[in-house]
Parts: sequence; structure tokens; C-alpha cells
Amino acid sequence: MKSGDGVDGVTQARRLRIFFIAQRVPFPPDRGDKIITFNNLRHLARHHEVHVYCTADGAEDMANVEGLRGMVASITAVPVQGWRGKLRALLALVTGRPLSVAMMDEPALHAAMRRDFARLKPDLLFVFSSNVAQYAMPFTGTPRVMHFADLDSQKWTRYGDEVRPPMGWIYAIEGRRLLAYEREVAYGFSHSLLCTDAERADFERLIPGAPVSTAAAGVDLAYFTSAGVAKAPGGLVFTGVMDYLPNVDAVSWFATDILPLVRAEVPEAHFVICGSRPTPAVLALAALPGVTVTGRVPDVRPYLDAAEVFVAPLRIARGIQNKVLEAMSMGLPVVSSVQVWRGTDFAAGQGIEAADEPAAFAALVVGLLRDGGRRAEMGRISREAVERDHAWAAKLKVIDRVIAAACP
Repeated sequence: MKSGDGVDGVTQARRLRIFFIAQRVPFPPDRGDKIITFNNLRHLARHHEVHVYCTADGAEDMANVEGLRGMVASITAVPVQGWRGKLRALLALVTGRPLSVAMMDEPALHAAMRRDFARLKPDLLFVFSSNVAQYAMPFTGTPRVMHFADLDSQKWTRYGDEVRPPMGWIYAIEGRRLLAYEREVAYGFSHSLLCTDAERADFERLIPGAPVSTAAAGVDLAYFTSAGVAKAPGGLVFTGVMDYLPNVDAVSWFATDILPLVRAEVPEAHFVICGSRPTPAVLALAALPGVTVTGRVPDVRPYLDAAEVFVAPLRIARGIQNKVLEAMSMGLPVVSSVQVWRGTDFAAGQGIEAADEPAAFAALVVGLLRDGGRRAEMGRISREAVERDHAWAAKLKVIDRVIAAACP
């Protein structure tokens, strides 16, 4: 492993019993956190005995449990009860606990962890997302690895800066509380993982001295491959879960402030917002000229394949965006906000261009829509970049080395 990765380049020599704890059922890999957890879990289950413990995002997520049967030794999922979770978060405002941690505090999952820990005596606890680290906190004598992906505290702090009071005040409080909690987790666990070097730099600045490595996100290169279908002239696309605040803000900003500038130069330009659970604000964008809102689709690849340019205008973003990797794997050029680009490890022009001002963002999009040769070249570079830097097999070796060091 290169200098600074935080663990020696050792190979795991024995089969371990691992408790894998996640904030959602790690299947199907159809959103950012599930893409990472599914691929991490699938990889670990090939070499170790893995038992999954997770909260579930409602009845729909509970139904996804069956997709993991046969892959892992067992799976225990407990749905977060909507009104109870909200009540716990409300009470946390008074008690001083992070709201997102309190919301995920399901007694039935704690009980299952205690019962199975005494019976199975795992060699390692592997946690994804800080709000479920609470389920591993009592087991101080067992090696624990924390996959933060990114520091959620910094996301909430940014929300506090961007959103009007009173919610802005609540988000700012959550950012401060969650950072204190992240510090407690990082100093108490064997090792921490972040998805980008930029996130790790923030971690090392805010939580100095805690052992940490970068375990970058990958992309399924075989799945996200262009079928070579004809492009829709002027086609622009964004994919993502459409009740997630940063996504809602991104598509709203693009549709209202940027797309009209694009269409003034390229009248056939049209913007497809492709993703599940669109909020009323997102659905309302379909009334604007040149905007389509799909809602949930069974497969995003046809929408990516039909587009000429992928846009990622997120103004609130942490870490690398899986949606960007998938678009680049499909051979699409990407125009993004500067913050999204900085979350990647790609040089400017390496399949991705970035701007923050509406006119500058629109100019980049227009330039690509008007120049088919440049569009094709950037698409080729996009695919080559993810092939070189984001194949899952190479990225998951970091996790192997971290686990081997934690459980020699």
C-alpha cells in the first residue's frame, strides 16, 4: 500500500466471522450508499462468514432482504419506524444527542446484536455510516472498522449554511453534534475508511491522529457499459434519489437558472431528471420547457445511454458521486459543479468539466452539445478514466488490508 494509507500491505490469511452493520438493506445497489455497501458486502462474503445487521428504510426496503439470501450467513433487518424515529430525533434536540443517530436507534436491532454477539462471538465488526455506529459501540473488546464514506457532520454543517432558519439552525446544531460523535467513533474504533483523499484530508484535520485510509468507490464496469444506441439530440440527464436535499437543490437550480441559458443557444436541449421518490418541488419542474421527470425507473442505463451529456450541478456535495462514475462508465461527458469535480480524482477535462456560475455552466454544456467530436472524445476519456481508476476489484483490496491489520 502507498505511503499514508495507514495500514501495511498484508494479506488476510484466515476466514473471519464478521458482523456487517449498515443503515439500509445493502440491496439492490441502486443508490449511493447501497452501491458501496453491496459491493463491500459481496466482496467480504466471498472470503468470510458475514452476518448483516441493518435498519431498513420502510417496507419497501424490508422486501429487499430476500436479495441477500444465499450471499451471507444471516441478515437481520429492522425497519425504522417513521413516527418513532421522528419522535426520537425531536427528543434529541433537548438531550444533546445527534438527531440522525437518535432517529436510527432501534431497540430491536440492539437486542439482536447483543444476542448474536454472545452466541457467535464475531472476530470483527464492520460498520457503514456513522449513524449506525451506535450498534457496535458497546463491543469495545472486538476489532471495529468504521466506513464513514464521507463525514456526514460536514454535510449537515453545509446544510446549515445554505438553508434558512429555523431548519438552518437545526442543521448547524446537528453538524456540531455529529462531528463530536464522529470523533468518539474514530478514536474508539480500530480504523476508519473514507471514499476520497479529499474526505480523508478533512478527517485528518478534524480528527487528528485517528487511523484512517481511503477506500475509493468503484463502479460496475460490465454493467454500466453503453449499448451504442442513438443519442437524443440535445439530451441532458441527471440521475439520483429525488427526495434527497442536495439532488433536489441541484435539479431545481439547473432547470430554472441554467437550462434556459442552454436552450437559448441549443433550442432542442432537454433535461431528464431520472430517479425515484421525486418531491412535489421536483415534479413541478416538469412544467418547465424542456424538462422531463421520470420518477422511479427499473434501469437508469437507457436514460444515460440516450443522453449526450450528464450534468451534476450539485451545490451541496460530499465525496465522490456514484452517479458521476456510472455516467462516465457509460461513456458520457460530464459537466458538474466545482464541488462535485473536487470530490473526484480526475483532472479537469479528464471526462469532466466544472463551473459554478450559471452562465459558465451553461457555456460548458452548450459547447459539448454543439461539438460532436469533442463530446465523443470526452466520452472516450470518461470510460478510460473509470476503467483505470475505479474498478471495484482494485478498490476493495484496501479493505482487505485494513481488516487484516485489525485482525492479525
